[in-house]
Amino acid sequence: ARGLAFARRPHVRPPPPPPPPSFVTQSGVPELSLFSVVGANMVVHAFWQDRRWQPFMHRHFVLSLESVRRRRWHTMITSAFSQLSPSHLLTNMVMLSFFGLSLPRRLGVPAFATLYLAGSVVSSSAWLAEQQTLRDRTSALRERAEIQAAGCVGASGAVAACVTGACVLDPGRRVYLFFLVPIPAIGFAGLYVLSDFWGLLAAAHDPGGSAVAHSGHLGGALAGAAFVGLMRVAGRVR
Repeated sequence: ARGLAFARRPHVRPPPPPPPPSFVTQSGVPELSLFSVVGANMVVHAFWQDRRWQPFMHRHFVLSLESVRRRRWHTMITSAFSQLSPSHLLTNMVMLSFFGLSLPRRLGVPAFATLYLAGSVVSSSAWLAEQQTLRDRTSALRERAEIQAAGCVGASGAVAACVTGACVLDPGRRVYLFFLVPIPAIGFAGLYVLSDFWGLLAAAHDPGGSAVAHSGHLGGALAGAAFVGLMRVAGRVR
């Protein structure tokens, strides 16, 4: 009798286990980068509240013509993490969180960090240029010395870069002006820039009338819009 032949079943390996969820998905690393910036601003603010640290903070976290003359270039960035009052800190961090939440994920963490730091440097440069112009316009020695020593702090310029960057990134996003009037994000960016431009013109006629660094806001806003605009053109936006 003919023997029966049985086909051998090939050995089938079980499928590999699915990879564990990525750290980015689990912990939201892009969002953590934003909250790290917020946290850094809060830590610096806390140091300002301690009198023992204030000489150090005035030397290394305040931007002025004098600080740059003394080659403390780092103050062009460290001043963008300094808020002296809780209200100043709260305003800047709320604006940064509202407009900047999507930036690290859409641009990538390195690009988001570059955006914030570039906004800081351009904002500081714009304010220094304004101060130098004011100093050159006066011949009074006392007034020149006051302008030379006048300091500037605040994340507003870096936050302005993130605000306009977010608006250029998603121009049709609905934003509520004064929490009531819905307008497209790009329209909000335009109003944001116009308000600081108007403030800069007003300050030119009354240099001591405002403590707001409108020139720094404008520098940061234009830097943010340009940076994100270039990234969109280059196809580097997610």
